[in-house]
Amino acid sequence: MTGTAQPVKTPNQCFKGDILKMKPKIPKGRNSSGRNWKLRPQKRASSLITKTSQNNRSTSWEKKMEEKELRSALLEREKTSKEEKRQEVIAKNERRLEHEKRRMENEFKSASKSAQRLGKNADLKMKAMNKKQLRQIMKTRMNNKTGVVEFVSAYAK
Repeated sequence: MTGTAQPVKTPNQCFKGDILKMKPKIPKGRNSSGRNWKLRPQKRASSLITKTSQNNRSTSWEKKMEEKELRSALLEREKTSKEEKRQEVIAKNERRLEHEKRRMENEFKSASKSAQRLGKNADLKMKAMNKKQLRQIMKTRMNNKTGVVEFVSAYAK
């Protein structure tokens, strides 16, 4: 009989003139237009180039373990360097606070000596001062953070 179809015996069998299998075989590395300067957009999963010789190769267990060790060593080095930087920042802040505290104490000592020099007639001497000298007069205030007496401008709030 010429009009009867053969039954499918194997799972991947295709007949001559099968629509699904008649697609032209265009290699994945080239555009269908032949314009090789145009890149194929690799957004869709169907257009991704996945079958390359690099993907088919499998790495040995020893090589995988070696890469894992290298990666862990790198992460450990990064961790230690970050910790060192953090410690440096903390030490720098402590040094800065200590320096600021020492500066305030020295300023207070020197100012108390100059206040003693003003003596009894401080009000008369202040009346005789010019504007620049009056701007340099400081008043004492307790610092809330450090608990140390510090000098601030007489006009500061």
